Amino acid sequence: MRFSRLLPVFVASSIVLAGCADEPPPTPAPVIISFDDGWGQVFVANVDGSGLRQVSPTVGDDSTDSRYGNYAALSPDGTQLAYTRGGRFIELVDLDSGESRTVREGGHQPVFSPDGSRIAFSTGSGISIMNADGSDVRVVAEEEGGSDATFSPDGSRVVFRVGGYIVETPVAGGETKVVLRDQFWNADPAYSPDGSTLVFSSNRGGNNGSEIYSMPTGGGAITPLTDTYAVHPKFIPDGSRILYNRATTLSGDLVVDISTANRTEIASMNPDGSDQKRLTPRSITAQIPSVGGGR
Repeated sequence: MRFSRLLPVFVASSIVLAGCADEPPPTPAPVIISFDDGWGQVFVANVDGSGLRQVSPTVGDDSTDSRYGNYAALSPDGTQLAYTRGGRFIELVDLDSGESRTVREGGHQPVFSPDGSRIAFSTGSGISIMNADGSDVRVVAEEEGGSDATFSPDGSRVVFRVGGYIVETPVAGGETKVVLRDQFWNADPAYSPDGSTLVFSSNRGGNNGSEIYSMPTGGGAITPLTDTYAVHPKFIPDGSRILYNRATTLSGDLVVDISTANRTEIASMNPDGSDQKRLTPRSITAQIPSVGGGR
């Protein structure tokens, strides 16, 4: 009797599962980007540059205003955005509702972990990690001046800059390891989604500026990707393009020497440095891109 009562339930469940197997996979969330304009406002847009909208309050160019926003970072699913407010607060914005709340005082340059559950940030005296809601704060690296933090694709490590060299440390705690240290100033490290490549900015071009370079994660040949001033590289989720920050004149000409630049814009390129093109409109300055969605 017991088996005869359970059998129809099992068969029905099998039918439901079979029906689910025929359903198409969920559509990935659209890829979006974020950036600040260098004047205290944070924006988001579609990855093709359309749909531009302002997320943070308008403050003009008063960097002493407690609402001044920069260093924006999107969550991996593209639903939330964290940014530095007033130079010392980490603000978290729900992009659907627009609701904003402060999750940390005493930190800047936030960046989400690959699963979106944690945020790493700089404190001036090192790199710390907290839950995305601001709880469970802990120091993972006591390095004076540590900045430009980002997670490895598997979330097990944080790579960041100290002075002009790049290091990484285990999220679980442990010894900090040098990734790149030479006679040049190296900054803005970012991994490719598959973890095979590290891109970064460096002044090794000798042009009174910085260019973007790539190297195998385990070390090896360093390859230039740009030959004009460029910083802050970030891969889009599928690894097919790199977003970055480049400097131009007012007329839009690219510059090599940073002393000749008048404005900044977000551009994109293939991982080998080809097909470089402007992404953000010339009507707005844009810097320090972040990427989310596409999952």
